[in-house]
Amino acid sequence: MKAKMVGSGERRAQVGEMGEGLGSGWIILALLAAVVAFTGGASRFDAIQIVPLRSLSALFLVLSLFFLTKESLKAERALVILFACFALIVMLQLVPLPPRMWQSLMGRTGILQLDTALGLEGIWRPLALIPMRSWNVVGSLVVPAAGLLLAIAVRASSLTLLRIVAGLGVLNALFGLLQIVTGRSSAFYFYEVTNRGRSVGVFANENHAAVFAACSMLVVTLLGLRVRKKRSAVWERVVYPAAFFLILLVALTGGSRAGFVAVIGTILVSMTMLALSPRPRRGLRSEQSAGRWFDQHPRLILVIPVILVSLTAAAFLALDRTPAFRDILVRDSFEDLRWSLWPVIIEMLESHWALGTGFGSFEQVYHIYEPSALLMPSYVNQAHNDWAQFIIEGGVLAGLLLTALISWMVKTIGTMVFHPTRKVYAIFWMSIFAIVAAASLVDYPLRTPLFQLVAVWLLLALSRDARDISAT
Repeated sequence: MKAKMVGSGERRAQVGEMGEGLGSGWIILALLAAVVAFTGGASRFDAIQIVPLRSLSALFLVLSLFFLTKESLKAERALVILFACFALIVMLQLVPLPPRMWQSLMGRTGILQLDTALGLEGIWRPLALIPMRSWNVVGSLVVPAAGLLLAIAVRASSLTLLRIVAGLGVLNALFGLLQIVTGRSSAFYFYEVTNRGRSVGVFANENHAAVFAACSMLVVTLLGLRVRKKRSAVWERVVYPAAFFLILLVALTGGSRAGFVAVIGTILVSMTMLALSPRPRRGLRSEQSAGRWFDQHPRLILVIPVILVSLTAAAFLALDRTPAFRDILVRDSFEDLRWSLWPVIIEMLESHWALGTGFGSFEQVYHIYEPSALLMPSYVNQAHNDWAQFIIEGGVLAGLLLTALISWMVKTIGTMVFHPTRKVYAIFWMSIFAIVAAASLVDYPLRTPLFQLVAVWLLLALSRDARDISAT
């Protein structure tokens, strides 16, 4: 019996070491990323793609549970605890409560009046006002859970996770390019409800695709800076700039105003990272002539990307090939529907800030507060302010959890700010999370499974980078 236990431990240790190099660990993660990329680009609860998405993700989740160890979980206990707390809050909202208890709760007056009119006063009800939608959220947790636990199980390094995210960015750009070339009737649009005629990549929403492009450009920039010190990674020095410009070209053709602003901000941050990154030491020999040339012209390497990016952006603007920039100039942002929704959002926050309406319930609860002035053929399915919607659906517990996550991120990134050789990393991590946070003020990118998976991996990569700093 003891021999079996030792053998099992050795097997888990061997599998756990996969993610540290080029073993099969990164292949498993890449397979999960591919599954989510082709089936998890929509935020709608009724998208048919969620059937294979959650089924296949559940298989990866089971695989990760088989190979997890206490040591690997302990190393990432902060992220595991935060995720477990979120799952617990969602499930607590679905626990049925006695009639006297839930009838006395804040924001339940309307339902109580309906129950009284229908003679249903004695029904036990949960905190979630739309239990079916909250159960859907419980099912959706299988995707980020699989991503988090699988990456921990294979001990994927920060470099491995960032490379996969960069690959997803390139994949998103390639499909966006194909959609532009083939037009509105293209077979490369994966979802029935989508922005046809626009570059949405592997997403259903062009805003999400544009924000994802901005994030992936930053990841590509950091990866490119990482390989500058490696004399044997000449091919990577070519691949990363090419990937950056591919994503940039496709992103500039998008119609998302928020995404356009994010891409421009990404360009500025990327140039700042390039300017502040330490130069590779000169005088070292390199077997490849290309590698020697790169090392002998550090200033020229800084100037060339600045000129190329500036000329590319200027050309797109001059030729009127940036629909998003045109929309910024033409449309009055105050007439945008998002601003019209804000008074309703405030009212919902005032009614449900304590207990929440239940995760996933915003669309239907909104109808209770929807004013006649906003009645229209189209409908509102999200608040277009994910910060506010998170509190509306989750209440004060969700707010506390969000505060804990932000505190952990600030503390973790803070270890890099004052480190003499990791300031570029600090700029990268602050910028990429700032992009997602800003996008969430006007949209809901983290409602898509693909963005959830990438966000989990970015948080894990941040944790790994901080731990590497502490170890040195």
